[in-house]
Amino acid sequence: MTTPADVLLPPDADPRLGPALSGLTACLCATLAEGGRPACACCLVWGSSPPAQDFCDCDCDDGHGQAWVRVVRQDPVVTEQRRRRCQTWRMQTTIEVGVTRCVAVVAEDGQSAPTCEQREADAWGLVLDQRLLREAVACCEALSEVQVWPGPVAPMGPQGGCSGVTVQITVEV
Repeated sequence: MTTPADVLLPPDADPRLGPALSGLTACLCATLAEGGRPACACCLVWGSSPPAQDFCDCDCDDGHGQAWVRVVRQDPVVTEQRRRRCQTWRMQTTIEVGVTRCVAVVAEDGQSAPTCEQREADAWGLVLDQRLLREAVACCEALSEVQVWPGPVAPMGPQGGCSGVTVQITVEV
């Protein structure tokens, strides 16, 4: 369990990657809110896959669902340059930004499927989320000092009443 004294500041954790991750998280949360699609939870997460869809059924301040930033993987950038003392590694880091939302499901009677209108409303909302995720990355000042390459954009779900979208980018730090 972490206590307030245990919490690291982003530059303490990693002087180059830390500020990029925390800045991108702030950009994501702000862009979703400004776009009229705030999320109840919006944070940096750790894990080998997107976070559990725990917030799909929440409502908060005109928003719902959850958004995240996470490190997908890091690969070394191979160079011929050598140092005599400490080896420095440049890394290419694949980062995922994503959001999941509630979507229409079979009614409580177990028989009534969502209508086309409900499904279309969900789909258009996620198309908007996809655009907002790309905008959060493209306009994020915290990424202005690092090289950024766009990666895949992919839908998630639906599963358990949740659906979402992820965008991956690669940054060199």
